[in-house]
Amino acid sequence: MSILKPSKHTNLHYSVINISANILKILKEDEIIRYADLLDILKLKIGNDVSEVFLSSLTFLYIEELDSLRLNNEIM
Repeated sequence: MSILKPSKHTNLHYSVINISANILKILKEDEIIRYADLLDILKLKIGNDVSEVFLSSLTFLYIEELDSLRLNNEIM
C-alpha cells in the first residue's frame, strides 16, 4: 500500500495530506520546533500511528543543523 496514493482502504486521518496540514499549523504557531517534539504533538493530536507517515509528511520542510524544523517560505 502506498501512503502517497490513496485507495478505498486509506484512512484519511493518517494521510500525508492531513498530517502535513497539521505540521504546517504547528509550525505557524511555533516557527522552530524539535523533530521529537513535533512528533509527540502529532501523536497526541492524531494518534500513535502517525509515526508511519511522519517522515513522508516532512519532505517539504527544511531540516536545520540545530536538529529542529522550520517552515521554508522560499520560492524557487
